Amino acid sequence: MFAEKVVSQSANPQKSFSGIAFAYSRFIVLVTSKIPLAPDILLAELNRACIYTVPKHISYFVARFKTKDAYYKVIGYEEKDGKIDSTDSYVERLTSYMKLYGALVQTEVNGFQNLHGLREGWAWLARFLNALRANLYTAVALQSFLEMAGFALYRRYRTQFEKLLNIIARDFLNSLKEGDPELNAKLNKVIVNIRHYMESKKFKEEPDELQLKSHLDSSSYF
Repeated sequence: MFAEKVVSQSANPQKSFSGIAFAYSRFIVLVTSKIPLAPDILLAELNRACIYTVPKHISYFVARFKTKDAYYKVIGYEEKDGKIDSTDSYVERLTSYMKLYGALVQTEVNGFQNLHGLREGWAWLARFLNALRANLYTAVALQSFLEMAGFALYRRYRTQFEKLLNIIARDFLNSLKEGDPELNAKLNKVIVNIRHYMESKKFKEEPDELQLKSHLDSSSYF
């Protein structure tokens, strides 16, 4: 119930979700550090809701999927009243799930152990770049993760993190190619955002929302 509640709350994104994600992550660390099975259950639920938190991508093949809608449902699109939701709605949920994951891997609470900390975030990024093809969905996942976890990753890994950013600029972004005309505008926006993140060195700036965690400290809640 705990895992389902946290993940379902992230499925309804708000404009201020970055700050909320840090607050959720603090709560997650407080709970999972006390209950050994909780981290695995939470991650399993998050992986089920968003395959890119694994990270994993499933490619579309006509021989494998009877219809395009069948493929969409496999990668996480929702069906309501017999209709598949829009790409915009799906991308919003994908963004929120990845922001939650990016916030979680860097959250530290004095006196509590984050069992899925920054080392796991570093491993996620390495696996992502090694295994996943570049497309709209993976680009959105990457942008969301970097915006949340990039500062902490840079602070810990410094030049190694910058080397991964160079790989993203050289290989991943250059691999993004125009495909479906309906998705090109969305894809171009993500490309611009990732390039701006790297070129302006946003990863050296602590996210404003990160400080919200300090305002939530209260012994009356825990």
